[in-house]
Amino acid sequence: MKVLFIENYYYPYISGITESTKFLAENLAARKGFEVAVLCSNHDKLPKEEVINKVKVYRAPVIMKISKGTVSPAFITMAKKLAKEYDVVHFHLPMLEAGILSRVIDPKKIVITYHCDVNLRPSLLNNFIVKVMDASHKKALKRVDRIVFSSLDYAKHTRFCSKFIDKATEIAPLHKSVKKVNCKVKPHSIGFCGRIVEEKGIDVLLKAFEIVKKEIPDAELRIGGDYKNVAGGSIYPELIDYVKENNIKDVKFLGKIPEKDLTKFYSELGVFTLPSINSLEAFGLVQLEAMICGVPVVASDLPGVRTIVQKTKMGLIAKKKDEKDLAKKLIEVLKNRDKYVVAPKELDKIYSNDVVSNLYIGVYERSNDKTN
Repeated sequence: MKVLFIENYYYPYISGITESTKFLAENLAARKGFEVAVLCSNHDKLPKEEVINKVKVYRAPVIMKISKGTVSPAFITMAKKLAKEYDVVHFHLPMLEAGILSRVIDPKKIVITYHCDVNLRPSLLNNFIVKVMDASHKKALKRVDRIVFSSLDYAKHTRFCSKFIDKATEIAPLHKSVKKVNCKVKPHSIGFCGRIVEEKGIDVLLKAFEIVKKEIPDAELRIGGDYKNVAGGSIYPELIDYVKENNIKDVKFLGKIPEKDLTKFYSELGVFTLPSINSLEAFGLVQLEAMICGVPVVASDLPGVRTIVQKTKMGLIAKKKDEKDLAKKLIEVLKNRDKYVVAPKELDKIYSNDVVSNLYIGVYERSNDKTN
C-alpha cells in the first residue's frame, strides 16, 4: 500500500503533531508492503527532497510565513500531482490548504487526522486566520468519509467537529520508543517538556510551583523544550522575567532536550505535568512518554488531554488555568507517588505503537476499498 502524508510541518520541526506523524510514517515504512511519503512545506531551508528512515520527504518552497503558518503556492500543485501516485492520502490538520486539497484530490482516497483546533492570541489578523482555517477544515471534513481523532472526547468538544462525529474513529497518536532507565529518582522533582509557548500554561505552572515550594521546600521544577525555533514565537523571555521578579528558586530551563536524553529526563522525575490551557493541546504525547518511564502525571482538565490519566489511572487531573488546584494535585502525587504508578505492560495494551499503527491500517484499508 502506498500512503502519502500531507501536512504543513514535518521533521526536523518538533511539535506533538510532527512527532506523532513521523512515528506513524516510519512505523508503516518499516513494514513489508508499504511505501510512505510526506509532503510538507520547506519551513527552514531544508533539502527539497530526502529520505528519512525509509520515508520519502517532499518539501514545497515557502514564499512567506504568517503567524504559525506558511504560504506556499507550490504546495497545492505538488499535492495534486503526488496524490495520483498513492493509494491513500492522509491529511494532518490544522492545514490551511485542506479545503482546496479535498477538491482537487479524490476524496475517496483521503483520510484526515484532525489533531487540534487552531487557537491564536486575539487580534484582527489572528481572528481572521482562525476563521479562514476553520472554514477550510469544515470543507475538507464534509467531503471525506473517514476522520481520525486522538480521542472522541476531544472531537465532541472542538469548535465544530461534533457535527462529523458519525465519521469519527478514535486512534491515539504514536509516541517515542521510550522506556524507564535505571537512575536515581528525584522524588520532589516536577518536570515539563514541550514547546515554550503560551498554550502550554507554563506561566500557570510557575505560579503553582511557588505554592508547592511552601509545602515541599526541596521541590524543583525542570522545564525542557525549544524556545528558539518555535512557529509563532516563544514566551520564554516573559517566563524568565517572572522567575527573576518573584525570586523563584530551583527552576531550571533546560532548552530542547536531545532525544537520546529524554528517557533519563523522564525517569528521574517525581511527577510530570502538562498544564496546557486550550484546545491546541488535544492529547499530550509527552505525558504518555513520562508514564511509560514510570512517572505519574498531573494533566489539565482539557478534552482529550485528560483521557490518558482517566484510562491509565496514573495520575490526577487539575483544573485548567488554576494554579492552586494544579499545586494541590502536584503535592498529592509527590507525597503519594507509588499510588499512581502502573506497570508499562498495562499502558502497552492501549497505547503501544504497533497497536496504534494497526488501527490506522484498518482505516486505510476501508478507505482504499472505496477507490477500487
